[in-house]
Amino acid sequence: MVAGLGAFAAGAMLAATGERAVGIALMALGLLLQVVTLRQLKKYKKKGSIDAGR
Repeated sequence: MVAGLGAFAAGAMLAATGERAVGIALMALGLLLQVVTLRQLKKYKKKGSIDAGR
């Protein structure tokens, strides 16, 4: 989860400072990591795993 936020923040900073293509790629990677993390949390929560909320 933190990796997705960090990648998105780094991408936003790079996109704003001039490295637009690299910044957009990092933002896309960050969003992808967030989606994967949220899907895993949803799956574990549905499954009833004890670690779903941590």
